[in-house]
Parts: sequence; C-alpha cells; structure tokens
Amino acid sequence: MFFAVLCFVWAGLAQASPFHKGASLQVYTFPAARDGRYEDEPYPDRAGAAAHFQIVQLRGLGLDHVRLPVDVGPLLDDPDGRQWLQFSGPFIALIEQLHRAGLGTIVTLVAPSRAGGFPQDQLDGLGGARFTRYAALAERFAAELSGLHIDALALEPMNEPQQMCVREGDTDWTVYQDALIDRLRAKAPVLWLGLTGGCWSKIEGLRHLKSASLHHSNTFISVHFYDPFLFTHLGTNWTLDIMPLIAGLPYPVHSDRKEAGAAEVRARAAEKAKAMRASEQLLARANAAIDQYFQHDGDAASIRRKLAELDAWCRRNGVAPERVIFTEFGATKSDVDRNSRLHWLRDVSRAIESYGWAWTLWVLRDGPFGLDDAHGQLDPALLRSIGLGRR
Repeated sequence: MFFAVLCFVWAGLAQASPFHKGASLQVYTFPAARDGRYEDEPYPDRAGAAAHFQIVQLRGLGLDHVRLPVDVGPLLDDPDGRQWLQFSGPFIALIEQLHRAGLGTIVTLVAPSRAGGFPQDQLDGLGGARFTRYAALAERFAAELSGLHIDALALEPMNEPQQMCVREGDTDWTVYQDALIDRLRAKAPVLWLGLTGGCWSKIEGLRHLKSASLHHSNTFISVHFYDPFLFTHLGTNWTLDIMPLIAGLPYPVHSDRKEAGAAEVRARAAEKAKAMRASEQLLARANAAIDQYFQHDGDAASIRRKLAELDAWCRRNGVAPERVIFTEFGATKSDVDRNSRLHWLRDVSRAIESYGWAWTLWVLRDGPFGLDDAHGQLDPALLRSIGLGRR
C-alpha cells in the first residue's frame, strides 16, 4: 500500500507546483513472475494502458496529472540490459502520450516486492551492493526523464522506504535518501525529485526528516495518508492480522451510534472469529481496535487532527501550502458501505483542499481501491465526491 503527500518546499524563486488533482495508474505495479523468476515480459499491462485508462479523457474528468508507480524488480535483475531496452521505449512513449493529453506525471520507483521483499532490503549500506545497484537504476530513470524536458514531471526515488519512523542502531533511510538525491540531482538538475520519511511515508515519518535537499526549489516531500487505517483497509488480507475479523465499519460514526454501532461490529467479529477458529487474543485486539475507531477515529474531526500535524510540520520547515500534494489517499470498496466510502473520500479531499494543498488518488480504477464498479465503469457519485466528473 502505498499512501502519499507531496510537500513542496519553498525556496526563493521556486516555481509553482504543476500538480493539483491526480490519480495513480497501475501499469507497472505488479510485475509478472513464475516459479520465482520474472517473466520475459514482466509488465504485460503496458500494451493496452492508454486505452484501458482512457487517458485522453482524464483531463476532462478534472485531473491534471497521473502517478506511475514502477516496481523495479525486473530492471534490477537485468545483467545484460535487455529488460531496460524492452521497458524504456514504451515507458517514455506513455509519458509523452500523457503529456500530449495535458497530463503531468509523477514516476515513483517501487523496490522489489516479489517473494515478500521489503523496500529496506535495498538499504544494505551506502556502499552496499544492493543499494549501489538500486541507486544506479534510479540515476538512469532521472536521466531519461530529464531528457524529456517536460515541466510537469517528477521522480520519487523509493516508495515507502522504511517501516520504522527512524532506524535505531543502523543507517536511517534519510541518510540513503540524501545520497540518492545528490546523485539524481547531478543527472537531472531541474527535474522534480521526491523526499519522504519513514513509517511507510506517513505524516509521523516527517519528524525525523532533516535534509539540506528541503531547500532545493524542485524538491518535494512525499507522505502517504490512509487514516483511519481500520476503515480504509477493510477487507484486506495483507495488512493487520485483525482485519479479517472486521467488516461493515460506518463512516462517519455518529455520536448517538457510538456504543450501539461498536456492539454490532464486535458481534460480527465474534462470529467471524468462531468460524475462523481465531484465538481469544486476536479477537480481543480486534475489539479494542473497533472501540478505538468508534470512540475516537471514525469521523472528519480525526482526519482534520491528523492533517493539522502536517500543517504544523510544514510551517516549522517553511513549506508553502501551494506546494503540498497528497500523492496517495484512498479507501477500499471491500466490506464497506458505498455511502461510507463516498463520505470518507469527500471529507479527506475537502480537508486537503482547505489547506490549499493538492492530491493524487490511489487509485483511479482496478483492484479494491479503484473508483470503478463491477462492470469496470467509473462510479459518477464517487468521482463527484472528490470534485471530479465529465466536463
């Protein structure tokens, strides 16, 4: 999961951010693999991407940019350069096609996730073999993108790089990041480059971000937003172990329904726990999370409190409001009432805009976070909830 805020740092004559409302497109997110190896064509979705996402119509919905996450696993496992040659032509052609359609692009490099890999696996020391290989590939992306001379083009060097907020007793992500940014800036002097913190790029991770790169006119900060997590990730089986027990959380929680609503969801959790033969300890943790949601987290006020933390950080660090973009926010359609999801999308997007910030949705279509229905059609009501629609 990916969840992201881009917080562009003000510096003297820095140009205004070209990104305002956008959405992520899953073209290069999940490379095809078989028997522990990448397929010869690891990105099969790219062939029909322009037609599938109807990119010529995205501007008409009210979007001005897209985000392209790229799982770089196949490109790291490429000793003869064949994968890069196969990848780069269609990739650059897609960015140019997006540009002709009036759309900017934020390219986000995603560390390999095959076989349960984590981003920090690439952080084996500033002189380590894996980090050296990863940095060289990031440089290659920067040089290619810089050569396009497109103003509304950005590169994030690593998505959600570190699980902990700060890495105690070892080299922290922020040290690797400074080294990456220096190398990328040498290849691409005016390309927008992204900075982020730990904690899966959540707002909390910014507290430990102390980088000289903050003051470069074309450097931005990436933060992911999926709060309250219990609601936004309903129905998932790859996140918290309690999630399979929880379904049907309403949003927002109304003050006169806190006790009764929590009791109903706890009762459903007990039924699921019995059917799954889950332990009493797992059910107890699920019930505690349900109570926390109903008592404290399940309304617009909790969202505003979290965004106020980001606003305070930006003020302390001289970040202008017009240079903040949430590059990921979203909520699943699984085990959730459609109206609750609509209200959450509306509350988050409006709260973001109230600070003068911009956003990028995760994701426009496909998978549990998409705004498309069972027939693959974009839901007009969900689009309207974030201020989009046919123009």
